[in-house]
Amino acid sequence: MEAIMNVLVFLLAAATILMGKYTLSLRRYVKELGKAYDEVTKGNYMAQINSSFSGDLGKAGKSFNLMTKEIYGNIETLKDRNSKLKAILKSISNGIVAIDKEQNVLLMNKAAKNIFDYHETDYEGRPFEMIVKDQRLLLCILDLFHKRERAHTQLHLGTVDYKINVDPIRLDDNDKIVIGAIVNIEDITERIKLETIRSDFVANVTHELKTPLTSINGFVETLKSNAGINKAMRTKFLDIIEVESNRLQRLIDDILILSFIEGNKSHYSNEPVNFADTINECINLVSETIKDKNVTIDFSPIDNQIYLKSNPDLMKQLILNLIDNAIKYSKEEGFVRLTLLEDSKKVLFSVEDDGIGIPSEDIDRIFERFYRVDKARSKKVGGTGLGLAIVKHIVLNLNGNIKVHSELNKGSKFIIEFPKNDKDDSK
Repeated sequence: MEAIMNVLVFLLAAATILMGKYTLSLRRYVKELGKAYDEVTKGNYMAQINSSFSGDLGKAGKSFNLMTKEIYGNIETLKDRNSKLKAILKSISNGIVAIDKEQNVLLMNKAAKNIFDYHETDYEGRPFEMIVKDQRLLLCILDLFHKRERAHTQLHLGTVDYKINVDPIRLDDNDKIVIGAIVNIEDITERIKLETIRSDFVANVTHELKTPLTSINGFVETLKSNAGINKAMRTKFLDIIEVESNRLQRLIDDILILSFIEGNKSHYSNEPVNFADTINECINLVSETIKDKNVTIDFSPIDNQIYLKSNPDLMKQLILNLIDNAIKYSKEEGFVRLTLLEDSKKVLFSVEDDGIGIPSEDIDRIFERFYRVDKARSKKVGGTGLGLAIVKHIVLNLNGNIKVHSELNKGSKFIIEFPKNDKDDSK
């Protein structure tokens, strides 16, 4: 009996010692767990528990450490994806906004901020109506949002045209519950402008082609149906047909030139072009027109060795159109003065006449296709309405700029500036 009691006392003592050690380990574990938990709540997802614990405590510690590592890895992945998403949104030229079902802003790129005229950095969670200052734009977007389906519209604000798309956000394609929307705002001002220009161009070309064709067909029919027309009248009709045919040919030529300039911007052959030589060549080409109007051409360049890297044919077309335009609208026995200069940065070429001048309200439009200040006079002098449009396109494609100074009944001056080429490379 005494032996049994001794064994029980020994076992109880051993159990007490083991329990004490386990309790101590448990306390240390709880303490370390508390510290690690505090670190996690502060955002330190790399917090770890001492892995020296044995048994179940050791297993629990390893599980906790593995959990924090996974959380840290997932958060880093989300941060990386978020950074990439922000970079993508920043590079998109359209305004992009994500809003939740309560119309609070979740995400917004820089383009959208500019459209909304909102320049604060803090926007997440703010009501959409506090972000968008323009009420017409706000109501337009919210109207699309409330449709709860993909919708779009166009809106003209001031001088800008927008295309607005609103796509609802659902958890999956079959879910009818909308949890928000993506707003996509695109500036289509330039597109509409180009569409209008294209539409006007087609309408004007149709009209300009139809007029001489109608005249030609009329006189041809007259000649065919009246065999007894005398020689003088027949000659007169044929002369008119020739004039209209030439007009038609000039129009077609100018359309083709304009089409070439617009469609081959990156395919021009560039080579050093002697500016003064090209000007003199163009003067010779219009010598008959100069004689007919008895116009004096004044061109005395200071430097005959001014070069510009360009397409020779386009440069000739540019100069020819300007000289021809000046002669046509100058006075009888008037003058056309050509100036060619250069400095360290640019080459300057100007064409000045003492003609009828251009009204100030028309100056901004004279480079438009088929725009004529005086339609009757333009047709009388044989203009197609495309000459100055061709000039402007060539100048812009050569990285130059063109200015116009004009005064009614006193004349006009067209000034063109080109960036200067390195002379050593040009010659």
